[in-house]
Amino acid sequence: MHKGSRILDDATHVFRHKLLESWIFWLFSSLVVPLVQANFYVTEIERGNQDLYYYRKSVWEKLINKCVTCLKDQGFNDLDAATVRHIIKKRLFGFSKLRFRPKEDGMRMLSNLKASSRMPSQKSSLEDKSCGMHGKGKFCSKKVEFNYFKSVNLVLRDTHAVLKGIQLEEPEKLGASVFDYNDVYRKLCPFLIGLKNRLVTVPGAFVVVSDVLKAFDSIDQDKLLSVMKDVIQKDEYLLKKCHQVLCTEKSLWVHKNLVLMDQKMSTAKVTSSVPLCSLHTVFVNQDWSRHVKKEELFFNLKEHVKYNVLQLDKKFFVLGVGIPQGSIVSPLLCSFYYGHLERNLIIPYLEKASEAAAKDISRRPISNNVSAEESSGDGYILLRFIDDFLLVSTSKKLAASFVSRLRRGFHAYNCYMNDEKFSINFDIGDLSGIPSSRVYVGEDGISFLRWSGLLINCFTLEVQADYSKYLNNHLSSTLTVSWQGKPGHHLKTKLCGFMRPKCHPIFFCSNINSADVVRLNIYQAFLVCAMKFHCYVRDLSYVCKLRKGFYLKMIQKSVRYMHKLIKKRMRSAYCYSDIQPILQLEEEEVGWLGLYAYIQVLKRKESRHKQLLSSLSIKFLKVSPN
Repeated sequence: MHKGSRILDDATHVFRHKLLESWIFWLFSSLVVPLVQANFYVTEIERGNQDLYYYRKSVWEKLINKCVTCLKDQGFNDLDAATVRHIIKKRLFGFSKLRFRPKEDGMRMLSNLKASSRMPSQKSSLEDKSCGMHGKGKFCSKKVEFNYFKSVNLVLRDTHAVLKGIQLEEPEKLGASVFDYNDVYRKLCPFLIGLKNRLVTVPGAFVVVSDVLKAFDSIDQDKLLSVMKDVIQKDEYLLKKCHQVLCTEKSLWVHKNLVLMDQKMSTAKVTSSVPLCSLHTVFVNQDWSRHVKKEELFFNLKEHVKYNVLQLDKKFFVLGVGIPQGSIVSPLLCSFYYGHLERNLIIPYLEKASEAAAKDISRRPISNNVSAEESSGDGYILLRFIDDFLLVSTSKKLAASFVSRLRRGFHAYNCYMNDEKFSINFDIGDLSGIPSSRVYVGEDGISFLRWSGLLINCFTLEVQADYSKYLNNHLSSTLTVSWQGKPGHHLKTKLCGFMRPKCHPIFFCSNINSADVVRLNIYQAFLVCAMKFHCYVRDLSYVCKLRKGFYLKMIQKSVRYMHKLIKKRMRSAYCYSDIQPILQLEEEEVGWLGLYAYIQVLKRKESRHKQLLSSLSIKFLKVSPN
């Protein structure tokens, strides 16, 4: 073929491809989307991941009307436009749009506090009314003027930075709060080490898991503001803005941080939760600073908590009880609130119960036939992830007493437990009616308690990852497949990204888990990754197919990446824990587990991955021990 003809054919092919793309875009934007919008309400659901659900407009309207009638019973009060203007004219932020998201047993209300808001000025509203008095058929051409307001979360950034700084400076004010796996590891690991050193057999530990009923929605607003007066005590706080620059071989990442500074130090000390442990990170542009007074912080908090205006269609509401879940400060407010409850009610109660348990044991006659639950001491640890409690105690009496106290609730804080989410790993005897909805029993008969994405072994207290959320939804619904650009490169990046969520020292540290459980945790992580790989490749195959050799290299790279990531995370554990992490794991073991997991998953779809399975089996035999 002549060179000029080949160039012309290539140009024609590119033109036709772009023409097809333009036609598809027109079809969906001008026909499909308008038709869907006219007939359906499209939304996600509580646990639907990336799936979209279509409700007929008439059905959705009935559901919404039913929810609106229930709002008053849930502490919502109606507001007219004049009252809304009176509230928001005193502050920088306005109101938030409210929407409903379906869940298994009803609807969850979501408010968008990230978006700015606008409202017709009072002058425009009066002109609209006067236009309506001209009579039927009259049309008013007056231009409507709007008052614009900043988003709630934007205005609360300073408040959030101050609270984050207080969280690190004075962690005792948050009680037993933990915010991520780092906090859990830092607090749980020393306790488990001490527990295993004290007890010959671990079954002397008793575990209680409990959850606050409608935690955010039930917070007493006046009580919360009173608690925050105890938290925010300084007359003035110094905030500083800096840019965190992370430079690696492949990317340059810049993040803006607003941090609380220590005013007593001659050299400013960052006390916010900015990650400082990376060797590739520098901080620049730290010249902007601002002093925030206590009065300003309390004004914004009070306006946010007491006068949280929400808009649903053309109606306005104000929340009379609880705090909004979409707020940037809500998790911290909730943690300070329940931390105050713990310091004033729960911890004193546990200390008394612990003393009573110790005296009870000391009065018993010495015997060689004392059981583990009778001889174990009064040690305990209490952790709480926002509103999710975990108690591990060496005293059955203390654990049972804790369950009894939680079930009575805490009237002064309007705090009551969700009876359906209580779980314990022991027979409580005289107390009945506690279901075990959060107990997971494996095929081998071993029981686990679910807590904040973790599975805690009821017998050994070893920790595994909780993958039960994947049981009720297809795994493909958790993925977004990129078809544009370089799909192979996107898949390679995604495959490494699948490893990160459950790659933490809490799963691999030998201070917590046995060698078998460490390897099981790695194998399970690879299984989930392999299943996501299959779902991604299957969906990608509708557009393009990559070479089998490329898939093999991609899998091998992800396996090597897993081992490097484990070692990196174990080293970083020094930054947030005084405990020496122990990693008893070889690179060859990780490689063997990874390849074996991929083979076991892809064998179920052998017709699609026949060539890839053959290559994986050859690689697996090379790394297998003799």
